[in-house]
Amino acid sequence: MNRLLLVEDEEVILNALVRLLERNHYEVHAASSTDQARTHDLRSFDLILADLRLPGDMGTSLISDADPVPVVIMTSHASVRSAVDAMRLGAIDYIAKPFDHDELLMVIKRSLNQNLMQSQNRALKLDIERHFPLSESLKQTALAALNTERQERAASTRFIHVHGEYGTEKESVCRVIHANSRHCNGPFLIMDTSRDEHTAIEQLLGAATRAPSGGYVQAAQNGTLVIRNLELIAPNAQENLLQVVKGKRSASNLTLISISDHSIDELLATEQLHPELAQLFQPNQFEVAPLRRRAGDIKALCEDQLRRLSTQLGRKPLKLSDDALSALMANEWPGNVRELNSVLQRAVSGCRTNTINLSDVGFNSSDLSLDEYFRFFVIRNQRALSETELAARLGISRKALWERRQKMNLLRDSGDDSGRGSGGDSGR
Repeated sequence: MNRLLLVEDEEVILNALVRLLERNHYEVHAASSTDQARTHDLRSFDLILADLRLPGDMGTSLISDADPVPVVIMTSHASVRSAVDAMRLGAIDYIAKPFDHDELLMVIKRSLNQNLMQSQNRALKLDIERHFPLSESLKQTALAALNTERQERAASTRFIHVHGEYGTEKESVCRVIHANSRHCNGPFLIMDTSRDEHTAIEQLLGAATRAPSGGYVQAAQNGTLVIRNLELIAPNAQENLLQVVKGKRSASNLTLISISDHSIDELLATEQLHPELAQLFQPNQFEVAPLRRRAGDIKALCEDQLRRLSTQLGRKPLKLSDDALSALMANEWPGNVRELNSVLQRAVSGCRTNTINLSDVGFNSSDLSLDEYFRFFVIRNQRALSETELAARLGISRKALWERRQKMNLLRDSGDDSGRGSGGDSGR
């Protein structure tokens, strides 16, 4: 049963409205002034009906106090000006006295339905943010530089191509791009492509039972549409999309992002993408590097994932032991960030303490390849040993150590000065 607050200073009208609304199965609470209305928890109601002119404050003064609960303004001083003023202040609707009872009930029903949709949208956004948080840890990784590069280009960019290996979190990059775009308050949709030409066209332009009304292109207007593996769409469906985005049909107020394992140049070379469509994306394409090329991100990614897992499971803050972190940073990660997250989830589920050790992450130094062991040993010991000492422990020369560091992009942390002295000058 919907809870309504009725704010009306004329007792006869107030009593009549209470009876009307209760007969129509609403739970009604009454007040004769804004001060009396504020003795209630305004946000506990589903809808507030307030007279415009009340003792003390105007009825519209309740709008900001009640937000996000909708307020319908009633007045016997009907005019276009007062209607515009009420709506400008945030009223969800406006009705003039004397009003027909059926008209009032219709306004109430329409306002409640509109509020329900807004509540569902708010709940959906919160749920999406819980499952796909725009992680603060991205600011500490190479992906932050990627987003900065994108922002420095034209703000009106409509076509963006994001490519990289499986599991590199290309979709997360798209969410960050949307959140920092001029369309950030608009819809964000992700479309999985179909190789079937008829199905793909229906997905894009509508009429498919599983597509939003009007298709994904229409549903994403004033927002962002992400298409996974655009190159898999049949040539005729690509041609249809091209006609839409070139302006022959309405799709001008839309950011279109393509995500793929391959760059535009690679897709053109293999003739998987329509040349004119590829031309739209080519100036604004970004690679999300595999995790093996940005091992420095692993610590921030682990800390963020463990922070989220701690919250979800209601556990005390989780942390990695030095050995476990070193092993994770030494791994090749063919599955990239997705594989890293899976390893951490398994480790947390099997760990009985708040410190995740080497055995918890499923690694053992004897299981590592020679390159992985080299990275593990260097990462694990470089804070305690100089370059000369590291080389001696590994049984190689300082020059060989420096060369392998360069080859593996395994440079000593700029903030680590433990290599100074004892001839340790960061590998020269």
